[in-house]
Amino acid sequence: MKFQPFNIFGRLLASAAVLAGFYLLWLGFMESNLIKAVLGGLLIPAGLYLMVSSRRRDIRRESESADVANSTPDDAK
Repeated sequence: MKFQPFNIFGRLLASAAVLAGFYLLWLGFMESNLIKAVLGGLLIPAGLYLMVSSRRRDIRRESESADVANSTPDDAK
């Protein structure tokens, strides 16, 4: 597996979004601030979506590269 800095950056960004979402949600409840709570509640699923989509893209790339590596010239017929 090759080092791909954009994959790491995407995962860190997704983790930061989830962490920020939980923090804003907590602040919203502690300060009775509806805007912070709603923003935090929206950031959590958005960050989780980013996590899943980046991992799904990695799995798809690995699968495609394995298919290309395992194909033989007889498969092209």
